[in-house]
Amino acid sequence: NLVEREIANNKQKQKDRKQKEFPTELTISLQYLPPCDETITGKLVIGIEALSGLPPKQYNCTLEPYVALNITKQSWSHRKREKLHSFRTRSVRHTANPVFKETFVVANVMPHDVKEWILDFAAYDHDRYANDTELSSFKVSLKEAKHVLQSPEIHMFNFRMKPSNLDLGNILLAVSYLPTAQRLTVNVMKVRDVKFTPTVSSFKDFSFYVRVLMLNGRTGQRMKKKKTKFVTANSQPEFNETLTFDVSYNQLDIVQFLVILSSRVRIYPDDNLQTRNKRNLAAPVEVAASSMEHPSDSEDSVTSVQKWKDISIGKVALGKGVRGSTERLHWFSVLQNPRKLVTVWHVLK
Repeated sequence: NLVEREIANNKQKQKDRKQKEFPTELTISLQYLPPCDETITGKLVIGIEALSGLPPKQYNCTLEPYVALNITKQSWSHRKREKLHSFRTRSVRHTANPVFKETFVVANVMPHDVKEWILDFAAYDHDRYANDTELSSFKVSLKEAKHVLQSPEIHMFNFRMKPSNLDLGNILLAVSYLPTAQRLTVNVMKVRDVKFTPTVSSFKDFSFYVRVLMLNGRTGQRMKKKKTKFVTANSQPEFNETLTFDVSYNQLDIVQFLVILSSRVRIYPDDNLQTRNKRNLAAPVEVAASSMEHPSDSEDSVTSVQKWKDISIGKVALGKGVRGSTERLHWFSVLQNPRKLVTVWHVLK
């Protein structure tokens, strides 16, 4: 249809402009302290200093960025990378140019080992309502920074990060607005290609559902919330459920809708899921650790907190002021075609 053709035309333009619009830069420091004797081992000191030029949030709310660092070792025999260490900075609120000045030390480091290491940096935005969003990433091989190992001085680096193209799956949404009734309906139809690995012992303890939050686009505050029924876990879940919201005509330029694919996981008393999730903190595709640290928007979460955990897998934002061109076009098509369902596939971020 017309919406899909417009989306296809805009995708390439958006891809071409993405890196030019938001040239995110990462400033780090590296220092190698060689071993002095048998008691003092070599140390690699990694300083994450600052970020600048981060892209805005998907919807109108301030950023709360942090940096995750995975140190991997390239194994040429198996063409696989072995994760050696993981670190992350604190979150800095209300800024696209955060200053961290945090230092991480890796002990027992020998020069011949470090040359095979790869530093994998990723900038994330902490989201109070859903999963944290990967904004940009950059990998640097220490083989290309040999001079760091040749003197104990502190070496400063500035790197241009690559915009994230993380795709956590696709969701089919049909949206319509009834001007007379002043009611907006969101038909959550189905999801496909979900890239998520649940940390549960059995699929019987895992299920999908979708939360839809109505937000004030000016303040980012939640105004209303609704959710679908639970669906048994599989890679192509179907919901076919309609959620309705009372939205006056004057609110259409203000409100934004955050559609969140979520999962509810049963937790047993002896299951230390939260600890396992924190070990994978730098891999939000598998686990959205932030959902473990903050209260869920689920109506049942208060009474069932001892037995269940709600995990956000991916999200999409609809509204006038959202960042994605596909999402904005869908919203404008709904307003221009009142009383008609406008159906579009969206990428979960």
